[in-house]
Amino acid sequence: MKKPFAILIILIFFSCRSEYEKREDKVYYKFWSFGQGGWNEKVLENADLESFSEIKSDDNTYGKDEFNVYYENEIIPGADPTTFKILKKGFAIDAKQAYYYNDSIENSNPKEFEVIDYDFSKNHQNVFYKNKSLNVCSVYNFSFVFPNKDNVLGRWSKDGCHYFYNNYKVPSNDYKNISVYEGSHGISSDKKYVYQFDKNYFETNNRKVFIKEKGIIVEDTIDIKTFVIENNILKDKFGNINGF
Repeated sequence: MKKPFAILIILIFFSCRSEYEKREDKVYYKFWSFGQGGWNEKVLENADLESFSEIKSDDNTYGKDEFNVYYENEIIPGADPTTFKILKKGFAIDAKQAYYYNDSIENSNPKEFEVIDYDFSKNHQNVFYKNKSLNVCSVYNFSFVFPNKDNVLGRWSKDGCHYFYNNYKVPSNDYKNISVYEGSHGISSDKKYVYQFDKNYFETNNRKVFIKEKGIIVEDTIDIKTFVIENNILKDKFGNINGF
Protein backbone atom coordinates (compact mmCIF):
# COMPACT_ATOMS: atom_id res chain seq x y z
CA MET A 1 0.00 0.00 0.00
CA LYS A 2 2.82 2.38 0.80
CA LYS A 3 4.47 2.18 -2.63
CA PRO A 4 1.37 3.13 -4.71
CA PHE A 5 0.65 5.96 -2.27
CA ALA A 6 4.20 7.28 -2.65
CA ILE A 7 3.91 7.10 -6.44
CA LEU A 8 0.62 8.99 -6.27
CA ILE A 9 2.22 11.76 -4.20
CA ILE A 10 5.09 12.05 -6.70
CA LEU A 11 2.67 12.25 -9.63
CA ILE A 12 0.65 14.94 -7.86
CA PHE A 13 3.82 16.90 -7.10
CA PHE A 14 5.05 16.90 -10.70
CA SER A 15 1.62 17.61 -12.15
CA CYS A 16 1.05 20.63 -9.91
CA ARG A 17 3.03 23.11 -11.96
CA SER A 18 2.11 26.74 -12.05
CA GLU A 19 0.65 28.25 -15.22
CA TYR A 20 -0.95 31.31 -16.73
CA GLU A 21 -4.52 31.40 -17.96
CA LYS A 22 -6.49 33.95 -19.97
CA ARG A 23 -10.07 34.09 -18.76
CA GLU A 24 -12.88 36.65 -18.58
CA ASP A 25 -10.78 39.41 -20.19
CA LYS A 26 -8.03 38.98 -17.58
CA VAL A 27 -4.78 37.08 -17.15
CA TYR A 28 -4.39 34.84 -14.09
CA TYR A 29 -1.36 33.23 -12.52
CA LYS A 30 -2.37 29.81 -11.18
CA PHE A 31 -0.26 27.90 -8.69
CA TRP A 32 -0.50 24.92 -6.39
CA SER A 33 -0.08 25.39 -2.64
CA PHE A 34 -0.33 22.53 -0.17
CA GLY A 35 -0.52 25.08 2.64
CA GLN A 36 -3.51 26.76 1.03
CA GLY A 37 -5.23 23.52 0.15
CA GLY A 38 -4.71 23.16 -3.59
CA TRP A 39 -4.88 25.41 -6.63
CA ASN A 40 -4.86 29.17 -6.14
CA GLU A 41 -4.80 32.05 -8.56
CA LYS A 42 -3.85 35.72 -8.69
CA VAL A 43 -4.84 38.24 -11.32
CA LEU A 44 -2.16 40.14 -13.25
CA GLU A 45 -3.34 43.70 -12.84
CA ASN A 46 -3.24 45.75 -16.08
CA ALA A 47 -1.81 42.90 -18.16
CA ASP A 48 -2.49 43.25 -21.87
CA LEU A 49 -4.72 40.28 -22.67
CA GLU A 50 -4.14 40.29 -26.41
CA SER A 51 -0.33 40.32 -26.36
CA PHE A 52 0.27 38.30 -23.19
CA SER A 53 2.17 35.02 -23.45
CA GLU A 54 3.97 32.69 -21.09
CA ILE A 55 7.77 32.64 -21.19
CA LYS A 56 9.01 29.07 -21.27
CA SER A 57 10.75 28.10 -18.02
CA ASP A 58 11.10 25.07 -15.76
CA ASP A 59 8.51 26.30 -13.30
CA ASN A 60 6.22 28.38 -15.55
CA THR A 61 6.54 31.49 -13.40
CA TYR A 62 7.36 34.09 -16.08
CA GLY A 63 5.13 35.83 -18.58
CA LYS A 64 5.15 38.95 -20.74
CA ASP A 65 2.97 41.24 -22.78
CA GLU A 66 3.77 44.11 -25.13
CA PHE A 67 4.67 46.40 -22.24
CA ASN A 68 5.95 44.39 -19.27
CA VAL A 69 7.59 41.20 -18.01
CA TYR A 70 5.99 39.37 -15.08
CA TYR A 71 7.28 37.06 -12.38
CA GLU A 72 4.25 35.15 -11.18
CA ASN A 73 1.67 37.98 -11.00
CA GLU A 74 4.08 40.86 -10.35
CA ILE A 75 5.64 43.20 -12.91
CA ILE A 76 9.45 43.05 -13.00
CA PRO A 77 10.29 46.77 -12.90
CA GLY A 78 12.29 47.93 -15.90
CA ALA A 79 12.42 44.56 -17.68
CA ASP A 80 12.28 44.70 -21.47
CA PRO A 81 9.80 42.13 -22.86
CA THR A 82 11.54 42.12 -26.25
CA THR A 83 14.99 41.09 -25.01
CA PHE A 84 14.18 39.37 -21.71
CA LYS A 85 15.85 35.95 -21.41
CA ILE A 86 15.75 33.38 -18.60
CA LEU A 87 19.13 31.84 -17.73
CA LYS A 88 18.63 29.54 -14.74
CA LYS A 89 16.10 29.32 -11.94
CA GLY A 90 15.72 32.83 -10.53
CA PHE A 91 18.14 34.54 -12.92
CA ALA A 92 17.44 36.39 -16.15
CA ILE A 93 18.82 39.20 -18.33
CA ASP A 94 17.60 41.68 -20.90
CA ALA A 95 19.52 44.17 -23.06
CA LYS A 96 20.12 46.50 -20.10
CA GLN A 97 20.68 44.52 -16.90
CA ALA A 98 20.32 41.26 -14.98
CA TYR A 99 17.48 40.12 -12.71
CA TYR A 100 17.01 37.92 -9.68
CA TYR A 101 13.40 36.72 -9.69
CA ASN A 102 11.31 39.95 -9.76
CA ASP A 103 14.14 42.34 -8.79
CA SER A 104 16.81 43.94 -10.92
CA ILE A 105 20.37 43.20 -9.77
CA GLU A 106 21.95 46.45 -8.68
CA ASN A 107 24.82 47.78 -10.81
CA SER A 108 24.56 44.82 -13.17
CA ASN A 109 24.72 44.60 -16.93
CA PRO A 110 24.17 41.57 -19.17
CA LYS A 111 27.69 41.49 -20.61
CA GLU A 112 29.26 38.11 -19.78
CA PHE A 113 26.69 37.62 -17.02
CA GLU A 114 26.59 34.11 -15.59
CA VAL A 115 25.23 32.23 -12.60
CA ILE A 116 27.93 30.99 -10.23
CA ASP A 117 26.07 28.88 -7.70
CA TYR A 118 22.64 29.07 -6.06
CA ASP A 119 22.10 32.76 -5.18
CA PHE A 120 25.42 34.03 -6.56
CA SER A 121 26.16 35.41 -10.02
CA LYS A 122 28.77 37.54 -11.76
CA ASN A 123 29.74 39.47 -14.85
CA HIS A 124 33.10 40.84 -16.02
CA GLN A 125 32.91 43.69 -13.48
CA ASN A 126 31.35 42.37 -10.29
CA VAL A 127 29.90 39.53 -8.22
CA PHE A 128 26.33 39.54 -6.92
CA TYR A 129 24.40 37.88 -4.12
CA LYS A 130 20.74 37.65 -5.09
CA ASN A 131 20.03 41.23 -6.24
CA LYS A 132 22.87 42.84 -4.24
CA SER A 133 26.26 43.87 -5.58
CA LEU A 134 29.29 42.75 -3.54
CA ASN A 135 31.60 45.36 -5.13
CA VAL A 136 34.50 42.92 -5.10
CA CYS A 137 38.08 43.98 -5.71
CA SER A 138 38.60 41.06 -8.09
CA VAL A 139 36.05 38.95 -9.94
CA TYR A 140 38.85 36.60 -10.97
CA ASN A 141 39.89 35.89 -7.37
CA PHE A 142 36.36 35.43 -6.03
CA SER A 143 35.77 32.04 -4.45
CA PHE A 144 33.76 30.29 -1.75
CA VAL A 145 35.55 29.62 1.52
CA PHE A 146 33.75 26.29 1.95
CA PRO A 147 33.28 25.49 -1.76
CA ASN A 148 31.28 22.28 -1.66
CA LYS A 149 29.07 23.05 1.29
CA ASP A 150 25.78 24.93 1.19
CA ASN A 151 24.16 26.35 4.30
CA VAL A 152 20.59 27.63 4.50
CA LEU A 153 21.81 30.46 6.75
CA GLY A 154 24.37 31.73 4.25
CA ARG A 155 27.74 31.22 2.55
CA TRP A 156 31.21 32.59 3.12
CA SER A 157 33.20 33.93 0.17
CA LYS A 158 36.32 36.02 -0.46
CA ASP A 159 37.86 38.10 -3.25
CA GLY A 160 41.51 38.46 -2.22
CA CYS A 161 40.85 41.70 -0.31
CA HIS A 162 37.74 41.03 1.78
CA TYR A 163 35.57 38.29 3.21
CA PHE A 164 31.79 38.22 2.67
CA TYR A 165 28.90 36.49 4.39
CA ASN A 166 26.24 36.49 1.69
CA ASN A 167 26.27 40.20 0.75
CA TYR A 168 27.77 41.44 4.04
CA LYS A 169 31.44 42.47 3.92
CA VAL A 170 33.51 41.83 7.05
CA PRO A 171 34.63 45.33 8.19
CA SER A 172 38.27 44.41 8.80
CA ASN A 173 41.35 45.67 6.97
CA ASP A 174 43.41 42.79 8.37
CA TYR A 175 42.58 40.36 5.53
CA LYS A 176 45.41 37.91 6.17
CA ASN A 177 44.37 37.38 9.78
CA ILE A 178 40.61 37.05 9.35
CA SER A 179 39.04 33.79 10.46
CA VAL A 180 35.52 32.84 9.44
CA TYR A 181 33.46 30.18 11.14
CA GLU A 182 31.41 27.68 9.19
CA GLY A 183 27.76 27.43 10.27
CA SER A 184 28.14 30.40 12.64
CA HIS A 185 25.53 32.72 11.08
CA GLY A 186 28.08 35.31 9.98
CA ILE A 187 30.66 35.27 12.79
CA SER A 188 34.29 36.16 11.95
CA SER A 189 37.32 37.52 13.78
CA ASP A 190 40.76 39.05 13.29
CA LYS A 191 43.57 39.79 15.76
CA LYS A 192 41.55 42.50 17.51
CA TYR A 193 37.81 42.05 17.11
CA VAL A 194 34.92 39.66 16.59
CA TYR A 195 32.39 40.53 13.88
CA GLN A 196 28.91 39.46 12.90
CA PHE A 197 27.89 40.17 9.32
CA ASP A 198 29.25 43.64 8.56
CA LYS A 199 29.52 45.00 12.12
CA ASN A 200 31.65 44.66 15.21
CA TYR A 201 29.90 42.00 17.29
CA PHE A 202 29.36 44.36 20.22
CA GLU A 203 27.56 46.98 18.13
CA THR A 204 24.46 44.79 18.37
CA ASN A 205 25.26 42.61 21.41
CA ASN A 206 26.11 43.57 25.00
CA ARG A 207 28.27 41.74 27.50
CA LYS A 208 29.49 42.48 31.03
CA VAL A 209 32.56 40.68 32.33
CA PHE A 210 33.93 40.55 35.87
CA ILE A 211 37.71 40.72 35.74
CA LYS A 212 38.77 38.99 38.94
CA GLU A 213 42.36 40.24 38.91
CA LYS A 214 41.22 43.87 38.88
CA GLY A 215 38.00 43.40 40.82
CA ILE A 216 35.97 45.37 38.25
CA ILE A 217 33.09 44.78 35.82
CA VAL A 218 33.87 45.72 32.23
CA GLU A 219 31.35 46.07 29.40
CA ASP A 220 31.83 44.75 25.85
CA THR A 221 35.04 42.87 26.59
CA ILE A 222 36.37 39.89 24.67
CA ASP A 223 39.69 38.10 24.91
CA ILE A 224 40.52 37.61 21.25
CA LYS A 225 43.42 35.24 21.93
CA THR A 226 41.13 32.66 23.56
CA PHE A 227 38.05 33.26 21.38
CA VAL A 228 36.50 30.05 20.00
CA ILE A 229 33.14 28.73 18.82
CA GLU A 230 32.14 25.38 20.28
CA ASN A 231 28.79 23.72 19.55
CA ASN A 232 27.44 27.04 18.27
CA ILE A 233 28.45 28.85 21.46
CA LEU A 234 30.86 31.80 21.39
CA LYS A 235 33.43 31.57 24.18
CA ASP A 236 36.61 33.10 25.52
CA LYS A 237 38.50 32.81 28.83
CA PHE A 238 35.74 34.78 30.57
CA GLY A 239 33.10 32.21 29.60
CA ASN A 240 30.17 32.11 27.18
CA ILE A 241 29.38 35.24 25.20
CA ASN A 242 25.76 36.41 25.20
CA GLY A 243 23.68 36.70 22.06
CA PHE A 244 24.56 33.47 20.26
